Amino acid sequence: MATANPKPNPQLLENDPPAPAAFVSDSIAIGLAFALILTISQRAIGFGRGLLFCRLMTDQQLGQWSMAWSYLMLLVPFAVIGLPGCFGKFTEHYQQRGQLRTFLLRVAAISCCTTFVISALIFVFPSFTSELLFRDPTQVVLAYYLGIAIIAVSAFNFVGALLESLRQVRVVTVSRFISGISFAVAGVLLILLWQNKASAATFAFTISCLVGLLPALWVLWKHRAGLRNDGENLTHSTMWKRIAPYAAWMWATNLLSNSIEVSDRYMLLHWSSNSPELAQASVGQYHSGRVVPLVLVSIAAMLAGVLIPYLSQAWESNNKAKAQKQLNWSFKLISVSFTAAGIAILFAAPLLFDWVLQGRYNDGLAILPLTLVYCIWFGLMTVAQDYLWVAEKGKWATLVSGIGLLVNIAVNIVLIPKIGLPGAVIGTACGNGALVALMVLMNHRFGCSMNSGIWICSLLPLILLTKPLVATGLLAAIALVCLFSNLILNNDEKQDFKKVYRIALDRFTKNDDAQ
Repeated sequence: MATANPKPNPQLLENDPPAPAAFVSDSIAIGLAFALILTISQRAIGFGRGLLFCRLMTDQQLGQWSMAWSYLMLLVPFAVIGLPGCFGKFTEHYQQRGQLRTFLLRVAAISCCTTFVISALIFVFPSFTSELLFRDPTQVVLAYYLGIAIIAVSAFNFVGALLESLRQVRVVTVSRFISGISFAVAGVLLILLWQNKASAATFAFTISCLVGLLPALWVLWKHRAGLRNDGENLTHSTMWKRIAPYAAWMWATNLLSNSIEVSDRYMLLHWSSNSPELAQASVGQYHSGRVVPLVLVSIAAMLAGVLIPYLSQAWESNNKAKAQKQLNWSFKLISVSFTAAGIAILFAAPLLFDWVLQGRYNDGLAILPLTLVYCIWFGLMTVAQDYLWVAEKGKWATLVSGIGLLVNIAVNIVLIPKIGLPGAVIGTACGNGALVALMVLMNHRFGCSMNSGIWICSLLPLILLTKPLVATGLLAAIALVCLFSNLILNNDEKQDFKKVYRIALDRFTKNDDAQ
């Protein structure tokens, strides 16, 4: 005889803990708008922190901090062998198949092991590390702090990349905002109360990554039900055959891109005929001219990270035209808005360098216009390469980065011994210009049609080499062309911009969560 199903006990149901909530993804409009607003606020804090570092440190110590920061940006992606870079492309893939948790645990295990290996090597060979990185074998303490920071920064970037791939843009942005505030506070306090050295700034950055990691980990735990694992068993061979080539090319491209970012200062430090102290001071001058432009690079990197999951979703849904459209109008928007920001920076530059920095960094002021140009170019390249990663053509992004690095190094070899700091800036500008041009061509080669507007926007930052008033007039003329012709923006792109604006305005006005 069949038994009746027992009735549920209401008391037991009331006492059961609530099931963890699944993730609710942000829309691309609300995600980009929220991320941009809060990231600009964070970068404003970082900008103030950077200026204080310039005032509180000597040129030599500032140069050491500039190198330490760049080495962190180089070594952290190197340590995790490109695996977290797979999240933007493959999280949606394994989420739809109910295999996400297995995928994440395997990637996390490998990333942890490789990161600890790199950190351990620094601790085992501190004198060699300090000579290789800082041209000074006595900087052992700074090398130790660098080894510790690699672990903290890797963890912070890993969790941030995961949440971005889940389209939790607001969570990631808040986490980075908290980290940025923590870095500013801890950095200034440690430099003032402890020592005005690069080691204090490196330790402060470690603290800030750990503080920023806490809210992100809490959200992941709260919404752990969203990390589904109810599909078919995911074998190691199936998983690694799919993601290993992508991760390898991502790793190589990140290594080359980050090498581009550090190569000019590394060569300025090691290729210069000056003493180590004077070479480090020259790097410090260079750093002062990069404080503001690097804000644009970091915003571009954030936007590229936010954009790629949406491109991937459109691609996985077999809507390649949508992915191409999203990439193109993002590229154009960033070019125009960053160039406008560059003009504002040039107007404010005399005040910043003469008053805030007390006239100590005249060399940094002299290189600022060209530094702005090449930083915007680097940001455009960062966004443009998203298409190649989504299309699983990462090896071509690696090739482009390699060519850009070779151009950079070749020009630096010729110019740095002759003209010093200006030669390093010219070399980087040549390399980054090649990067943008080649990336646009590669995207076009693999189906992302690049119209005249893309090429115009690629060249647009060059107006920053003119006087600020002249650049303002040229940008105004470009804006009129955008509004009254299809030379830069076509009709579909204009409608998309209006749609994004209306959606974002409606979301923020009603304060509703995006579905």
